[in-house]
Amino acid sequence: MMRATIAESRAFESWQDYQDALKRAIVPLTETQLQQRLLPGQRTPGEIAAHIVFGRALHLHRVLGEAAAELIPLHRWDQEDDVPRTAVEIVQGLDLTWRTITNCLMRGAPTDDLSAEEAEVVQTVWGLLDHDLPHAGELSLLLGAAGLPGVEI
Repeated sequence: MMRATIAESRAFESWQDYQDALKRAIVPLTETQLQQRLLPGQRTPGEIAAHIVFGRALHLHRVLGEAAAELIPLHRWDQEDDVPRTAVEIVQGLDLTWRTITNCLMRGAPTDDLSAEEAEVVQTVWGLLDHDLPHAGELSLLLGAAGLPGVEI
């Protein structure tokens, strides 16, 4: 097995572990826990989790266009006038964006020489992770401050 194949496989497995950990942290949260503002002027855990879904949906739609059209309704999730999301809705949003990631971005076999399309996929994956991971840390910090389990990654 080539080094690139091993690296890609391990990176994707780790991303799947992160996706699962994020969902495990959100599933048990009540509406009150999701909407609790621990610090004035900062987002609630629910707002952060919804923002993760929004960020994924927007980034994927920008890159994939019509292949990610089903994510367009998630673009409202970061607007101030939108309703707070439940844990079930957030997990459904994570699952929907994850299916798009696995079906549209993580298909095919890795190669040593990246085509322009493959290089764009790598950039997209990095952009998604670069957005997700800091917000997952932010979510973990808020959950921990409330005495709740955080995102175990």
